Amino acid sequence: MKPLSLAFFLITSLSGSSIVLAQNKQTTIQSNINGQIEKVNGNEILERLADQRIAFNKNRSNNNFPKAEYIINRSNPSIINFNGLDYHIKNNRLTGIEGLNLSDSVLNQITAKLVLLDSIQFEQSERLNHEYIDPKTNTQKIWYIDRQFMLTLKMFSSTVRDIAALTKNENPSLAVEANVAKMRLPNIDKAAKNLNMQSLLSLTK
Repeated sequence: MKPLSLAFFLITSLSGSSIVLAQNKQTTIQSNINGQIEKVNGNEILERLADQRIAFNKNRSNNNFPKAEYIINRSNPSIINFNGLDYHIKNNRLTGIEGLNLSDSVLNQITAKLVLLDSIQFEQSERLNHEYIDPKTNTQKIWYIDRQFMLTLKMFSSTVRDIAALTKNENPSLAVEANVAKMRLPNIDKAAKNLNMQSLLSLTK
């Protein structure tokens, strides 16, 4: 084989091998991503957690306690859809919202709000299950924790709904950037206390 022909043969062979290797590598990476990322519907989780607790409250005799479940704090990297937006979550932190160009500062602010609410609803669910089997507990305490739990889910739902509403703007990324800071951190205890006072006032009328 002539030197020129040999060189052409080697270049062609190496190029072909590189393409195959690149394709195999890309396939492997894609396979790993697909195998690790969990895609879930966040709105369905919120609805299910509320429905399970309501169903249990209607029939407590079976002691089939609703299992406490995190929404954001998941073992695998996740894409959680809330109101049509895909939230990319990794290590209990929001790393991005698909289609939006958000700064780390704003992502951290959203993370703080959602993780706080997620932690509270999980803790309240576990507390409720514990209170039901505690012989020293009382109905008022269970009612109060239950209200906190439901209120937390409602606040979580309102937060992601408000963020989704901001994306309807002409410049959705800018709208989220400008308005997220105005969304205060949720105060469940204060909200529950106000709810309790409203209930007491309604009883006196």
